Amino acid sequence: MIRFEGAVKRYGSKTALSDLSLEIPGGALFALVGPNGAGKTTAIGLLTGLLSPTSGRTLLAGIDVAKNPVAAKARLGFVPDRPYLWPKWTPRETLRFVGAVFGRRGAKLENRIDAELAAFDLTEFGGQRNETLSHGTRQRVALAQAFLHDPEVLVLDEPMVGLDPLAQRGLSERLQSHAAAGAAVLITTHQLALAQEIATFAGLLVDGRLVASGTPGRLVTNTGRTGTLPEIFFDLAGGVPHT
Repeated sequence: MIRFEGAVKRYGSKTALSDLSLEIPGGALFALVGPNGAGKTTAIGLLTGLLSPTSGRTLLAGIDVAKNPVAAKARLGFVPDRPYLWPKWTPRETLRFVGAVFGRRGAKLENRIDAELAAFDLTEFGGQRNETLSHGTRQRVALAQAFLHDPEVLVLDEPMVGLDPLAQRGLSERLQSHAAAGAAVLITTHQLALAQEIATFAGLLVDGRLVASGTPGRLVTNTGRTGTLPEIFFDLAGGVPHT
């Protein structure tokens, strides 16, 4: 469902992402972790078509994102690290617009909007302007629009930012059920405990390179070392030896 094939992104002499090769099948929830500036958002930019690779390619559901961006994005639900909502629209108007972009209209769309507003505890806010909502509430609106069209591929960049513990738990369960239904789910997060708990696979980016991957309970580094996600993270990214 999600595939990076030797993806490279350079900005002049700086390499933000180096030879990333990674496959995330349907039914998997993959957590991509790494320190700030490691290349996580760059990887997502290539995957979502916001950036073009210097070399290599990225695919969604077998579609080359750079060559067929519209067809690829039709299968994608996406929340960036800093989602933008049109300030004068309401959450309901926002979801109605997103639904129309993906070809949904009429009573079926309205019913789905009601369901997503309820799922993210947004029903009481559905008629308020986005500019009046708290940061956490706006984040939940952004999440609702990503799930609205039942995407085959779901990509969320730091989705837990701004969410209270109850909302985080609800989102974790939703991500797991969406993957269990056959979708490929990719999240980035700094919350190692969260990744350890909900992900089926995880990868660690450091300086633009994927240096470890595997199940959260047992990652394998490029040097053959093994360990849990926190152990490998602090060993390779944080400089703290693991025991």
